[in-house]
Amino acid sequence: MNESFIQKAKNLKLLLTDVDGVLTDSKLCWFTDANGNRLEIKNFESLDGMGMMFLRACGVRTGIISRGGAPVLAEWAKLLGMDILYYHVSNKPTALADACQRFGVRPEEAAFIGDDITDLGVLKRVGLPLSVANGVEEVKDVAVYTSPKKGGEGAVRDICEQILKARGQWKSILDEVSAGEFEDPHPQLIVVKNGPKN
Repeated sequence: MNESFIQKAKNLKLLLTDVDGVLTDSKLCWFTDANGNRLEIKNFESLDGMGMMFLRACGVRTGIISRGGAPVLAEWAKLLGMDILYYHVSNKPTALADACQRFGVRPEEAAFIGDDITDLGVLKRVGLPLSVANGVEEVKDVAVYTSPKKGGEGAVRDICEQILKARGQWKSILDEVSAGEFEDPHPQLIVVKNGPKN
């Protein structure tokens, strides 16, 4: 961890993430049910989920900004105790601004995990831009930290651990879990479809 990452992690109040290619391996799968409805399937890594829960339990709000719109996103976000979910978002920086305004957070106190050029607008506005091993070079060039792990394969867990270690909170998580005292955070999830209104 470099000094820039450590200082930005200590000031962090909000972590937002993309989905496909970050929380998943970016493969898109669909099936058609008995009524002819096309449904999307997403494979999430449980380690990533626990990392997000640990971060939320340590006082960092969490959420998703996605161009996609699979209904399962809301279930995953609720399960992890996330604060906010934006889906069907065409303008990710607008979603970032909305989240910052809702939670009273300055962009420099926020982080975003991205993997593709559609994430650059957000990554260039947050204080702690982050990426994953399978991220495109343009994104990695902007990131303060790039996980050595790929999206959907523990990259988000690695990032959450690095943040908590930089903040000096990782040991307390280990102690709480070991003692059977860790409690999952469950704030009310805010769901914003089609992004915030300009």
